[in-house]
Amino acid sequence: MTLVQLQEILGKRIEVTLNADRMTAERRQEENEQTALIIGIAKQMINNGDLILRTEKLCAQSKSLTHSYAMELIDGSGTNMA
Repeated sequence: MTLVQLQEILGKRIEVTLNADRMTAERRQEENEQTALIIGIAKQMINNGDLILRTEKLCAQSKSLTHSYAMELIDGSGTNMA
């Protein structure tokens, strides 16, 4: 999933929340639970993207990081450090 796709999903969840007054209490609870799950996943995706950007920046500044734990985590290309 791309960040643009994630943005679209989050936008749809906002629309659902804005229309919550038209739902039953049970349905609203279900929607709130789904939204909470999506928010948690979105936060993790954003954190992962941040890690990738920071690692790419460091790799661009120092070629010695191309065989690092960070690169291994990101794309599996680093040397197995274990």
